[in-house]
Formats: sequence, structure tokens, C-alpha cells
Amino acid sequence: MFLIHVTAAYSNAVLVAIMPYVSDFAKKIDLPIPTPITASQVANFNVSPWEGETGGGLWLTNHYFFGFDHGDVSSFSSPTNWFNNTNDNWDDSEYFKRYLGKDNMTTKEAIDLTRRFFYKLGYRSEDFDVRSPPTRVEGPVNSKRLGHLPYCRMEWDSPHSQIQHLLGLNYNIQFDVDMQRKQIVGMNLSSRRFWRPDPEITVVPDLETNYRSAGVFGQMGLVQSRIPYIHMTSAYSNATLIATLPYIADFAKKLTLQVPQPVTSNQVLLYVPPHYLHDGFNCAVVLANHHWFSFVAGYVCGYGSPDNWFEEGATRTNWTYFDDKSCMTTNEAVEFARNSIRQLGYKQEDIHMDKPPSEFENALDGENKRYAYSQIDWDSPEDVQGTTNEYHLEFDINMQKKQIVSVTLTGKEFMRPLPQTDVTPELESDYRKRIQSHTNVPVLNLNTGKPPNIPLKKE
Repeated sequence: MFLIHVTAAYSNAVLVAIMPYVSDFAKKIDLPIPTPITASQVANFNVSPWEGETGGGLWLTNHYFFGFDHGDVSSFSSPTNWFNNTNDNWDDSEYFKRYLGKDNMTTKEAIDLTRRFFYKLGYRSEDFDVRSPPTRVEGPVNSKRLGHLPYCRMEWDSPHSQIQHLLGLNYNIQFDVDMQRKQIVGMNLSSRRFWRPDPEITVVPDLETNYRSAGVFGQMGLVQSRIPYIHMTSAYSNATLIATLPYIADFAKKLTLQVPQPVTSNQVLLYVPPHYLHDGFNCAVVLANHHWFSFVAGYVCGYGSPDNWFEEGATRTNWTYFDDKSCMTTNEAVEFARNSIRQLGYKQEDIHMDKPPSEFENALDGENKRYAYSQIDWDSPEDVQGTTNEYHLEFDINMQKKQIVSVTLTGKEFMRPLPQTDVTPELESDYRKRIQSHTNVPVLNLNTGKPPNIPLKKE
């Protein structure tokens, strides 16, 4: 991801572009703000300094705050929102008097209010499960010293799922409620599922050429990467995918995974190609059946499937319970993992898999019900931990089906020669120099630092 050179012209252009969105948001939810919002109402605007991220933080003169990114208002906060001040002035009882009061609604009524608010923004209950109870509820707060703070915070999180995370489908929804005035006073929506098309900006920014790892950016924690970034093209993306798929197919075949053979690009739902030179050909593939693979340094370093209670337990209710008559024993599961590493072509004694596992975990829920899954880890000996020879292995096993459902392999022992492609990548810096030397047309924001949506070449 690249820092841009922020100018007053660019900042003003972004502000002008997003103010209609903020005005529409404020009007839609009946905030006490005159609309349409004009420049005279703006107290401060911090534009996003990253290429491909049109937005920033907007403060109005009445102290309302709005966060805008990826085409929509993603957050807002009222000046009366106690949650914005919980870390300030705890010793100043006079300061907190403005937030003290009584509850004029129940927690259930506050939850219903947030649901209506969410639907009013145009989101559907079938897309985000806010019909269920919130994942977390915080407040209201009783303080013996200060009094009663009639505010509560509701959060809805998507079910934990590594697959949903890889596909960008997970989400977090947060609302803050003033229970005395019966008002929503804060919101934060976090997910790629909330993204909308960015507004058009009349000013195209240049990249920030004075890269810094200290100074103002260092203080903000925004350190510009110095790793050579690849200019992404469909040709390069397709070439690296085609070069990677045989490794994935071989891995799946050796472990008898539930993956159709041969593995072709027609089966690929999502592909994240290597983005940097000298990063070991680091890429990821999610297949249409939601089996996924991570690849780096010439080998498949990670694998996961929908049939893995440890990563996907919240996505299903029909997980198989453990039955000692139909499931593997602990010793059988350990030997099954050892045989899997041999099938992949590694010697178990080289990675101490001939020794007892570092950890063995059975799949247990909060009620201590045991499911037919186990997780087995082997770690490098203590004398090599913290060195370049450190390694880690993890196998998740369906003990009834006798099937590997997840694998993690980390360490030099697993590395192999990198795949070869017939496409030589071009550095982003070289691409920009080449384009700028041949045309006066502004360079488009093609690299956003996120997985690109690049069409795959069908076989």
C-alpha cells in the first residue's frame, strides 16, 4: 500500500465528494444537523493518506464525527457519546456530570432501537444477522463515586470462520445508545461487505516520494514498506496461479483431501497473487468448495476446509460428536498425522515428529461436549526456538472420517525451489516511471494493497 502526497487541493476534492454522503446519512437517521452539510459546518477533515482509500475523518463545528471509507459512512459519533470519553478525566466529577442520568429504556428496547437504526440505513437482516442477540453488550454503568451513566454498547460479530475471513465476508457491527434520550449516539461498521463504489475525485494525487519510517508517519504507526512492490496485471496473476496449482494438486492428492483432481483455475473462487518481490512467492487460493491453501517458499504451508471444527465451529450446528466406537483413538490420530507428513515427503525424525506431540487438543465446546476432531501440534525443541531453525506443525483431524481437515507447516525444513513462470513481474516503481515518461495522463490508482479482483484465465 502506497502513501500519497496529500495536498490541499486533493484534501478539498475528497471533502467535497464525500459531504453529500454524510448529509444523506445524517438526514436518513434524523441527526440534529442542518442538511445539506456545507463547508461552513466543517471544523476539521483528516483525509486518508493511502492510495486507493478515498475518505477520512470529518468533524463538524457541532462536534459530530463521521468516518468515511470505501464509498460510505462507516462510523459516526455524537458529542454526547460517553463511550468516546471513558478514558478521559476520570478524576473530574464535574466533567462527567454531563453524562449522568437515568435509564428511560430497557436493554431489550435499546437493542430493538439499534436494529431499526441499522435497517433504516438500508441493510437487510438476512445479510447481517442482527436478529440474533448481540455478541456483546456493555453498560449501562453504575459508579459509586460518579453516579449512573445511562449508555450501552451493542456489538454483533459474524460467526468465527477462517473461510469467511479469507473471502472478506466477516463483519463487526457496533452501536452506542443513550438510554436516557433513547438515541443512537455512535456507530461503527467494519467489513468488506459494507464497501460501496468510491465517489469520483477531480484531483489525482501523486505518490509520496519522500518515504519516511520516522517523523509524523512513524509516530502514527504508518510505516511505508520498502519491499519492492509488484505492479499487478492479469497476465502476472494468471501466470503465478497456473504455476502454483500443481503444488496444491500434489499436496491434496498425497493427503487424499476432498478436492477434485486435477485442480484447475475453473475451481478457483479467490486468488491472492504474490505482491512483493523476494517474498517467497507468497500467495493464497480459495476453491469453490471452500477448501483453501496458503503457499510460500515452494511449498503449501497452510490448508483448511469447511469440515474443521476448530476454525469453522460457529458456522454449523450438525458437527459429529465423538464416539469411541467409530472414532480414532488418540494414539491413532497421532500416528495418522505422522503418516501424513511422510506422505508429503518429509522425514518425521527431521522435525521431531517421532517424539510425542507438543500439544494434543480434543474438540470441546463450552459444555464440555466432545466432537470428533483433534488438533495436534509439534514445535521445534527449545534450544532452536527463536532461531532460523525454528518450526511449527499443526494437524487438525476428523477422527471419525480419518481425514486431515487443516494443516500448518512453518519452517526452513519444508522449503523447496520456487515455481517458475513465463511472465517477469514489473516493479510498481518502474511501471510508474515508464508510464509517466510516455504519457501525460495521470497514473490511475491500480494497487490498493488489497486482494485484487483479477479475472482468471480459464483452462
